[in-house]
Amino acid sequence: MTGPRIALVGPPDLPAAGHARRALAALAPDALVVSLPTGAALTPDLDGVWVLPSPGAAPTVHDTTLSWALHLGLPVAGPLGGDDGGARPATDYLDAPGTTWASDVPSGADGPATIRATGSPFAVLSLLPLATDAGVHPVAVGLVDAARRRAASRMPVATSTSLAPFPDDEPRSYLHQMRTARYRWWRPLLALFAGIATWVVCAMTLTIAWAVLDPAMLSPDGAEEIDMTSPVATLFGNLVLASLIPATLVATRVGHWRPMGKVWSITGRMRWGWTLRCTLVTTLVWGGYLAAAWLLSGEAPTARPEHWGWLVLIAIFTTPLQAAGEEVAFRGGLLQGVGAWIRHPAVALVVGTLLSTALFALAHGSMDPWVLLDLGGMAAACCYLTWRTGGLEAAIVLHVVNNMVIIIGLTVLGGIQDAYVTEETTSTAGTAGLSVFATAIMTAILLWLARRSGIAPKGVGRPALHPRPEPRPAADETALVTAAR
Repeated sequence: MTGPRIALVGPPDLPAAGHARRALAALAPDALVVSLPTGAALTPDLDGVWVLPSPGAAPTVHDTTLSWALHLGLPVAGPLGGDDGGARPATDYLDAPGTTWASDVPSGADGPATIRATGSPFAVLSLLPLATDAGVHPVAVGLVDAARRRAASRMPVATSTSLAPFPDDEPRSYLHQMRTARYRWWRPLLALFAGIATWVVCAMTLTIAWAVLDPAMLSPDGAEEIDMTSPVATLFGNLVLASLIPATLVATRVGHWRPMGKVWSITGRMRWGWTLRCTLVTTLVWGGYLAAAWLLSGEAPTARPEHWGWLVLIAIFTTPLQAAGEEVAFRGGLLQGVGAWIRHPAVALVVGTLLSTALFALAHGSMDPWVLLDLGGMAAACCYLTWRTGGLEAAIVLHVVNNMVIIIGLTVLGGIQDAYVTEETTSTAGTAGLSVFATAIMTAILLWLARRSGIAPKGVGRPALHPRPEPRPAADETALVTAAR
């Protein structure tokens, strides 16, 4: 589509809407015409805005739309208020303090029939209908011309080939990064299949490599005799979980046909500055908490495992990949897959969090309710952090620091077998409750840091969006009738 993108804002079932569509079909047959509800906010991807009359509505019904059009510099045409209401009269615009509106063609005792906003490419409001069965008002012709000029001035999309991923089409949260205008219901299923297939291939490749390094595992009793805390087994386990990263990236690109970087954050990349700030704070606070919890438990150091040095090195280099793999799969691909299916933001967040929490907790093997509560609390916190900050960075850092401190600490102090959750792992209500409480505190600290860093918006129920929407103009009457500076 090379023509202008023009929005019709107002009731679609009134005669004025039909007249406007026929007028645009005649004036701009190549235009993409989209319908927006009365009072809709606008986005910069539009080239023109035609505001339709709304008889019987309040005079302020179009304030938000006109304010956004002026703020974004969009060509706009619309009605002035008459006897049937549904729009402000010309005097509301002309008498407002600091107004940039001026009369265009004085007519009659009731004031001008047309007003125009200075400082805008094209902003005209008229008392006369812009399109009827009898013909088209010159204002409509001017709107189409201005929209064509804006469309011609827009930079062409760099990714214009058939193999290019679907681009962003509106500001959206992390959960809805996969739900673009080209979304189809079957894409999450395709993404799931592509992700599982990629992960299976990676796991099989690693298993073959393990068999080459340790041929004993191929013997009839080899699998039963494997020590899962040995260096080779630990390395294998970490790399298998780390392979969830390429699996999820492939799922994103092949299934959803979106840039793979959207898994990391709404910006399409890993935000390393934000990651570093999270790492410093989390290491200090969460690492200190885990160390204090171990000291207060009264446990004494025990004998180190035989290959403890190799275990420490493997933990340093591969545990971050293992933790990141779990976050990319459970908080990245899973949440975004649910968000692709479910349009409503609150429902998508609740359903995605419940699924992510349940699957993450159950995947560790233990059916102990207190262990499940502990794991579920961490998963829910990571879901909320991901949604609010618009990326996986904070969740990955929290997961990495948690695993690194526990694994390296118990490797050096002894008791490495207790560092991993297995089918035999149990806990208590007090331990699980303390862990959930500490996780909530850590989450609050990271969100405070995110707000201070401009990563997360203020409030507790607002997600980070990308592309970031333009700041909403002030909602008072003066701002609504003045052009954006």
